[in-house]
Parts: sequence; C-alpha cells; structure tokens
Amino acid sequence: MKKLNYIISGIMGLALLTGCQEDPMTTINPAAEEGTLTFTVNEPAYAGYTYTLSEENGANVMETLYIREQPDYGFTAATTYFAQISFGETFEEGTFVELEGAGSAQKIELNTKEVNKGITLLQGDNVNENPGEMDIYVRLRAHLSDKTASVTSKEQIVKDAYSNVLKLRVQPYYMLLVDALPAPYYFVGDFNSWSNDAAGVMAGMIPMSLVDGYSYNTVTGAGDFTFTGYFEAGLGYKLVLAPGSWDVQVGYDGANLVFNDGGSGNITVAESGYYTLTANSEKFEGKFEAADVAPAEHATMEFVGSFDNWGENPIVMTPMNMKHVWFAEMTFAEDCEGKFRNDSSWSANWGGDSFPYSTIKSGNNIKVLAGTYNVVFNDLDGNYYFFAK
Repeated sequence: MKKLNYIISGIMGLALLTGCQEDPMTTINPAAEEGTLTFTVNEPAYAGYTYTLSEENGANVMETLYIREQPDYGFTAATTYFAQISFGETFEEGTFVELEGAGSAQKIELNTKEVNKGITLLQGDNVNENPGEMDIYVRLRAHLSDKTASVTSKEQIVKDAYSNVLKLRVQPYYMLLVDALPAPYYFVGDFNSWSNDAAGVMAGMIPMSLVDGYSYNTVTGAGDFTFTGYFEAGLGYKLVLAPGSWDVQVGYDGANLVFNDGGSGNITVAESGYYTLTANSEKFEGKFEAADVAPAEHATMEFVGSFDNWGENPIVMTPMNMKHVWFAEMTFAEDCEGKFRNDSSWSANWGGDSFPYSTIKSGNNIKVLAGTYNVVFNDLDGNYYFFAK
C-alpha cells in the first residue's frame, strides 16, 4: 500500500488536522492508483422489462441505478458519478457515449431524453426513423479528483473507477439532433447571495465568456471558457456548470482551481481588482490569476437595431452585481439585426458574427432571430448570450 503525504490527500476532501503533530498520512488503494478499481451497481428491479422511451416523457427518469458497493479508495471521499451507454459490453474507446449530467449520491437517475440522445449518437449515420426494440449496455464512471502528482503531469493520482455493466432493453424514439450550444460555467457567490438557482441569469448568476473562435463539443457544449472581471476582496465565488446543481463545480485551494470537489474552498482574492479565470469543462483544468487591464466603465448600456430604427426606442440593460456585466429580457417579434452600445451614443459599440452566443466577435450587426431571450452582455470582452426563454 502506498502512503502519500497529506498535501496530496487534502485534495480528497479529508479534514486537515492542526496543532503540533506530524502530517497525517493517507493510504490509497493501489487499484485506485493503477486504474483497475471497480464498484458494484445493483441490477434493475424488473428483469426483462422493456423501457419505452417517448419525446413526451423526455424529462422523466427512465430508470434509477443504485450503487451497492461504492469504490474503495482506501479512505472516505465524495465521489461524482457519470452514466455511460453502449451497444456492446466491452466499452472500448469510441464505442460508448457518456450521458450529460452527473450524480454524487448512491443512486443515479437516467433521464429519458438523455438516454435516447445517447442511443441516437451511437447510431450515427444509421439512425432509423422507426427504431425497434434494442439492447443497450450501461455502466457508471466514478470520478474523484483531477489532481496530479505534479504540475507537469497529466496523470490523475486517483484514476476513475468503473462499475459492472448492466443490460437494458429499450424502445427508443426518433430524434433529430442539432449541435449543442456552448454550455458555460456560471459564477455564484456572495455577490448574488449564493443563489444557485435553475433560473440561472435570472437569479443573478453570471456566465463565463466564450473563447473567440474556439470549437466547442457539438454533443455536450463543453470546452474552454474564460472570464476577466473585477473580483472584490472579502467575497467568495465558485463556478457551477448547471444552474441549480452543485454536482459539477469549481472551487479554490488558495493557489489552484479545484474541480468537482464539493469540499473545496471559495475562490477569493486578497486585494480587490481585475483577475482572469479560465476553465475547461472537458479536461477539468484551468487557472486564476491577476489581470493587467484598466477597462473603461460605462454608466449605461443599450441594445438597439433594426427593430427600433437604430436607437429610437433602445432596450436599456441592467448592470449585474459584477462590473461590466449587463442583463435584460428582450422580445423580438421578427428576425432583426442589432448591436450593443454605451451611454446612448456610438462612442463604443459591440456586435458579432454569430447567434445566439458570441463564438466569433466582430463589429458586424448581430443577426437576431425572433423570440424572447434573457440576454447577458460583457462590455469588457464583448461576449454576449441570448438565452432563449
């Protein structure tokens, strides 16, 4: 059994002992270090049952998987679980899909829509508009920490563990897939009274910005996100990936960002000022550092366009509880073009070549589709989101 100094075991969420005593030591199960650790999920209650999936019941739980034996890391730790599905039992690389969402309790719910979406992705070009019954295979991935032994290493100290494989009989429905939109991390913290609400930006949560020109995962929307903003000393911040859930979050240990550890500390700064935070939601890595910027501050922010003859009746945005970030609910009766501008003038204005997110920034008019949106705009980097309501 290999023993590691507590500076490593601290990432596992173990309590730090204080006082005049030697650093505690933690024993890690060698299988967890080697990547051979397994755990057990119970078989579903109804053997031989066929799950009939339908678009109408897409929000419902198809099945709940119960973990009988959690991974034995050699110590107690908070674990995050992800469900994977395949058409075969071996789960070789490239033959399975990991479902969106995660769980941290001893039961994991399989969402009907996500299972059906996974089946559709596995079918690829062979999607059948009238699919029949089929067998799928399900397993869980247990993730503890992305911590590595050194800053130059990419290998996890504690490898992911996998459960036994379950076979389920399903009747899927035809699903036409479109590329997923980028799915940013959101800031939550003292600035919005820690309101981690599924309403997202309506609860004062602030999305990170997109990296200009970056190609995001077309299935999950995951990838690189960045945010430069004014952080106040004495306030705590964290990131969450899905508003309303703490399952996938980012905290801080005073020097490094800590991914997917519910026991991690808040992101804090000793001195108020501008800082840049980057985070990758696929690799679970990023950094937080001071930013050498001195951006102009604007008293007001508007959205104008062809819908109001470019300024006759502008939509006035409301400042959010972090400098340079603005919000407004907007409704457009028909497709139009528009731009953000400052202080009722054109001395500074922002556009873009993409919609509903600014994956490509430019001075061109934003081509807006008819609809109602919760709109967030960051005047520091020109990033905008039109979240459809």
